[in-house]
Amino acid sequence: MEKVWSRKEAEADAATLFDAARMTPQTIQENDGKLVVRFEPGARIPVSEWAVLPGTLEDDDVL
Repeated sequence: MEKVWSRKEAEADAATLFDAARMTPQTIQENDGKLVVRFEPGARIPVSEWAVLPGTLEDDDVL
């Protein structure tokens, strides 16, 4: 169920906001606009891209 959250509600209950966003986009209303939180399944990156991120692997790590 889509809900319009105030920023205060979203900050106080982020876990519920994120769980709800997995089902349907959630809107956080601000004074000058809004934020939309939505879940995009399958937003994974290949291991080759992940492995080159700073701090991810040490030189002697074995995959």
